Amino acid sequence: MCIVCYYEGMPQKAQRQSVIRELVAGGAVATQAQMRKALKARGLAVDQSTLSRDLLELGIRKVGGRYVIETAEDAPAAEVDFSAVVLSFLTCGPHQIVVRTTTGQAQGVSIEIDRRAEPTIAATLAGDDTILVLTRNRRSQTVALRRLAQWFGDKHEK
Repeated sequence: MCIVCYYEGMPQKAQRQSVIRELVAGGAVATQAQMRKALKARGLAVDQSTLSRDLLELGIRKVGGRYVIETAEDAPAAEVDFSAVVLSFLTCGPHQIVVRTTTGQAQGVSIEIDRRAEPTIAATLAGDDTILVLTRNRRSQTVALRRLAQWFGDKHEK
């Protein structure tokens, strides 16, 4: 049966996530860029942010340079400690903090920051190894820096 015929009746998201599971199970991709290319080859154009959300929803994470599907046994029993992957914080103006992480860890750290729902943090935007943290004002930035230091260690570059 052809791949297009098999997926034809599925909604786009379910179809896309099914293909993502297959790609991860087959070990065919090592980066999100490769995953997007493989999805496009199957007729599923997807942007990076949608792919990141899909990976998170599916419990897929990168371990040892390859994607794996997290099972119930793999799931962490306690809170994940991100302090080792956060390298530094740098203030940029009165409303922004740049957080540097090890390669590939920014999205996980950004999700953790968002999960903690700190009211002084208005938003986060994650790349591969950099997070932009936006605060409401200079005072909020000061409080947010203290929270980041509590959560990840004092790594503020002055």
